[in-house]
Amino acid sequence: SPALPLTGPLRISLCLSGPCLLEKRSAVMESVLFGEITYEEGEKQLRQIETGRLYTKDISALREYEDTDLERIRKMDIVSIEKKSRIYDRMTFCIKIDWTIAGMDGVENITREYLAGVDVSNGDYRLISFEIRGE
Repeated sequence: SPALPLTGPLRISLCLSGPCLLEKRSAVMESVLFGEITYEEGEKQLRQIETGRLYTKDISALREYEDTDLERIRKMDIVSIEKKSRIYDRMTFCIKIDWTIAGMDGVENITREYLAGVDVSNGDYRLISFEIRGE
């Protein structure tokens, strides 16, 4: 099946009424890593966005990368979202994202495809996985 446009119903599933879950996740992670919010506040905000192994992985990643040179996300554009499967309260999407990143070597544009898992139990949407496709 072809990828859906950004305004399609799957965009609403991942982005609901406010900022996209993926955008929220990136913003929280970046805010902690750049010292804009505390680790504890970041942990609390991530708990509202994601669950399960992804939450555990992100929390440990924040601790691990606390004092490193990181690239700053300037822009995150979701190019396409394609629903791959739904089993009970779990959905899997293939998502193509264009990133604009500012790092030590200047500004860089990269495009990546990801597989994202979303738990939709209790009418609440939370990310459960987010992996680069093909790795």
